[in-house]
Amino acid sequence: MSCESEEYMDLIDKALDGEITAEEQAELDRHMESCENCREHYHALKEIIFEMKEASPVVAPAHFTENVMKMLPEVKKRSMPAQWIRRYPVLTAAAVFLILMFGSVMAGWNTENDFAVHSAASNIKVNSAAHTVTVPKGETVKGDLVVENGDIKVEGKVEGNVVVIKGEKYMASAGQITGDSQEIHEVVEWVWYKLKTFFTGQEQK
Repeated sequence: MSCESEEYMDLIDKALDGEITAEEQAELDRHMESCENCREHYHALKEIIFEMKEASPVVAPAHFTENVMKMLPEVKKRSMPAQWIRRYPVLTAAAVFLILMFGSVMAGWNTENDFAVHSAASNIKVNSAAHTVTVPKGETVKGDLVVENGDIKVEGKVEGNVVVIKGEKYMASAGQITGDSQEIHEVVEWVWYKLKTFFTGQEQK
């Protein structure tokens, strides 16, 4: 709760849901001019709504809801009353969105096993049969380089980040990487990487 008054919490919810009257909006605006907590709370929720509207649709894997419900322990009906959902519809929607996205990412770890290279560079050597990518000696790759289900050997220079998913990175003595270098072998690392790239808009796919 942003401040001691539930009245203004209700007005914030109504404003975000588009159900507030002109008189109520004016009252809320006057209150937020002097209440920094409510003002910050309102803009934080508004930003969440904007991000959710701008985000690409996330498709949950088959039987996701059924499987999640089976994993949940039995709880009393009062443990999550409908009143809480009605009071915080934006937070509830954000939580559901994140759960669906998490499930989709988890499914991708088990199903995405094809060799793939994500880079705008044309001076790298790709061996699809051997699932290897080589940055040749004397060559400079500008931008990020992501390799999925394969290995990468850096003999030249990469001016960007290098990410190897389900593979290995080999550095020659003269090889250079100016950005971050990351190998992803665990599902937790994969989930963090996909969520980070999704929300920062740096997804390589």
